[in-house]
Amino acid sequence: MIKESNLIESGYKLVYNLKEYLLVNQDWIDGAQEVTLDQNSTAGLKGNYGLFGSDEWWENIENGNIETYVISGTIIGLNEENPFMEANKVTTVKIDNEEREIYGGVVFTNEEIEIRYRNLYKVGNKIVTFYVLDELKEDDTWNDVIEGRLGILPLINKIYIKEF
Repeated sequence: MIKESNLIESGYKLVYNLKEYLLVNQDWIDGAQEVTLDQNSTAGLKGNYGLFGSDEWWENIENGNIETYVISGTIIGLNEENPFMEANKVTTVKIDNEEREIYGGVVFTNEEIEIRYRNLYKVGNKIVTFYVLDELKEDDTWNDVIEGRLGILPLINKIYIKEF
């Protein structure tokens, strides 16, 4: 298990923290909770362990009722050359000790963090992403982060990057 304190001690920088991001983005919480509570919709989270972003939800993450997942790897690509995407908004990450690659967004907790750490999203840097794995209403939804597990939404909780 990767410990956050070890990452910081070894030079990683925290560039994204979901809990801090949500403090100033209540509309994102409201939208997710509204979809969860809509019994006529198959979209959204099940909400079995609390509504997204609620104190109950965070407590269930802390006590292990909501599963978490960590991926570490190396940034091997940015979408700089893709004419259909805004430059440097998606990374390609080669996962450590695996043959597969995943795609991830270039995200920051806030504008101050983005200004300070924007330069860390570059090819060759190490990245560690902590996910919250919450259950979707749609049981057959696939994702590339946790292959083979349907009906799970990997929500980015924290991202740490280290310059190499």
